[in-house]
Amino acid sequence: MNVRTQFRILFLALSLLAFFFPVAGYGFTLITPQEAAQPEPPSLLGVKCSRLEGDGPQIKISSPKLNEPVFSPFVVDVSFEAPPDKSIDYDSLRLRYLKFIPIDLTDRVRGYLTKNRLVLKDVNVPQGQHCLQLLIAYTTGEETLMEIFLQVIK
Repeated sequence: MNVRTQFRILFLALSLLAFFFPVAGYGFTLITPQEAAQPEPPSLLGVKCSRLEGDGPQIKISSPKLNEPVFSPFVVDVSFEAPPDKSIDYDSLRLRYLKFIPIDLTDRVRGYLTKNRLVLKDVNVPQGQHCLQLLIAYTTGEETLMEIFLQVIK
């Protein structure tokens, strides 16, 4: 096979990849448009701020900025901290999208959890208001629950 034929085969393969996986489609879809269209739970109507409760690990969100509008796609950077005498149970991590019937997003993000951080790049979320619930616990069972309100602007 000559160089010209090899080049044509490579060009064809790359063209097929670009067709099936366009650059505009890259990123991480955290919430689909179909999920965003689900009805809100009555308890969240009118809620517009994030809240934190519990006596478990500290949850620190570096990105996105809480209670400020964000542009999609964006970066999610969350760290978890524990005092020296406590250990975090990373298997306890739960992320839910709060809708009338909550949607579990845990499996979508679990692969991005490293040691004490959850980092997601190029996160795609439909325009609108969204409320997420993040839960994590110590190995001894104490939990921290954080509700995160996102106002997403395209």
